[in-house]
Amino acid sequence: MKENPFYYGGAVLDEHFCNRIDEIKELKKDINAGLNLLIYAPRRFGKTSFVLKTVEELKENNVKYVFLDLMYLSTLDDFINKYFNVLAKSLQEPTDKIVSFFKNIIKIRPNINVSFDLAGNPNFSLALNGEDSIKTFEEVLNIPFEFVKNGQKIVIIFDEFQEIVNFEIEAKIRSVIQHHSNKVSYIFMGSKKSLLHEIFLNKNRPFYKSVKHFKIQEIKQNEWSKFIKSKFNATNKSIDDIFIEKIFLLTKGFPYYTQQFAYELWNNCDEKVNDDIFYKTLKIVIEREEDLFTMEWDNLTINQKKALKIVVEKNGISLYDEQYFAKYQIKSGSFQVALNGLMKKDIIDKNSSIYYICDPLFEYWIKKD
Repeated sequence: MKENPFYYGGAVLDEHFCNRIDEIKELKKDINAGLNLLIYAPRRFGKTSFVLKTVEELKENNVKYVFLDLMYLSTLDDFINKYFNVLAKSLQEPTDKIVSFFKNIIKIRPNINVSFDLAGNPNFSLALNGEDSIKTFEEVLNIPFEFVKNGQKIVIIFDEFQEIVNFEIEAKIRSVIQHHSNKVSYIFMGSKKSLLHEIFLNKNRPFYKSVKHFKIQEIKQNEWSKFIKSKFNATNKSIDDIFIEKIFLLTKGFPYYTQQFAYELWNNCDEKVNDDIFYKTLKIVIEREEDLFTMEWDNLTINQKKALKIVVEKNGISLYDEQYFAKYQIKSGSFQVALNGLMKKDIIDKNSSIYYICDPLFEYWIKKD
């Protein structure tokens, strides 16, 4: 039995990765130059896969990388220990050597604790007490600089960086890392545009004008077409361009959704994709996302729901329409407040004067209801 050639749900690397050749080249150049970068994209746009693929390829050039997801960190001590753990593991040395290395560079010397998971892999943490946490945090922030003293280059990747607003540590991070050499490159990633803009574009915030804004584009339809058709053909199945076009219209090229759709299509198809298979697959994909979309919808206010309906029905253009305000029983001022709320929640965004829903399948779900 042949294995499904498509993959979604985690970081997509190697043969599952589609295109972004030029962006990978640009990111490699920026990392080699020691730039600090901000990479924003909506959820499911493939930014984590893109960055991890790039730094994995750079390992061949003796570039080390460390990845930390800030999404589920709840306290400063949690941040310190998770960051310390990934830094320690990146050394890839015997446990006693790692502990010895840190004892030589951490001046305040909190005790280093080592535990082991069921597979025997070590996890490292620091015995923190409240008063020393900020000092220890500064020490931990400086560890990457210690790593590069032997000439090695390192990339520190903070995913969902906007979550640092919960810890009031922006100024401390900025004050420490600005003294690191170009041997240390920082990549700040996130999916909440409004919060990231506040951190990096507000001239009163520490990170103002401190990074290159690296924009990743959607993968074009012709690239997806080549990728999907080659995977089907290699497994003795086929799909016509018309169905790839339909996928692209639904997913807007979002890698997660495009891979998900192709994965389910391949599962449902014995030889060749037809209309019945396509619409059966569409039903499956929407059902898989139904709970998430329902929860997202239920978290909106009544006026935000009305505003979202107007955005969809007007295709994001010329929204201030008295006919639609009458239809949805909403006043102009309330509509503006609702629209701003949707922007802050990153449900919608604006390109020039055109508003659009950030999640393309959420948009389809709203339309079909």
